[in-house]
Amino acid sequence: MAKGAALVVVGAGVWTATFALADEPLQQYTQSHRTSLADNVAGFVEPLGRQAYMAPLAGAAFAGGLLLKDAQLQKAGLVSLGSVLASAVVTGMLKNQFRRHRPSETTENHIFDGPVLETDNTSLPSSHTATAFALATSVATVYGDEHRLVPPIAYGVATLVGLSRINDNAHWATDVMAGALVGYLSAKGTNYLYDMVNQKLRIRRQRLLITPQPGFKSAGVSATLVF
Repeated sequence: MAKGAALVVVGAGVWTATFALADEPLQQYTQSHRTSLADNVAGFVEPLGRQAYMAPLAGAAFAGGLLLKDAQLQKAGLVSLGSVLASAVVTGMLKNQFRRHRPSETTENHIFDGPVLETDNTSLPSSHTATAFALATSVATVYGDEHRLVPPIAYGVATLVGLSRINDNAHWATDVMAGALVGYLSAKGTNYLYDMVNQKLRIRRQRLLITPQPGFKSAGVSATLVF
């Protein structure tokens, strides 16, 4: 929790600086230097940020873990699914609160309709990036201790998804940063809840019940291990 709080504080500072100094220059630079290679890479990784694709994939991983009796795969699938759904709820709420205009519609990054006006402007935060980072953080958290290459690969792919949204002029850089933070925190929170519930269930399954058995001629004690 302390790490998450520190990340939020640092992220807020970096986000504010980017909003004030770099959002518009970055948008102008990326659009004036777009290449066919960047467009092809963006088109390839963009589906990895779609909730409609990634949620079923996470569910399939969980089902595969059950069939293979692989506890780690079960956890990765369930945490991924939970974090994707959680990030979807959070991003939806934030989009409706800010209603920020997309860079494809304006060259000014500070235009927000706010929660009062009912508009289709939903740039902040990037849901693609949130979904990608929710999955990346889930996988990195479950497998990172055993496989050191998993976190850099997972976060690298998620970063490409975020960059694809900037390349496609669908989001400002600060939209992508906010989405990454939402996805990361959603996954960490889901993983924390999973471990807490799993620990309580494990304790409950292994509970030792000792019951006295009184009688007229004899008495005894029975012990039952619930697991």
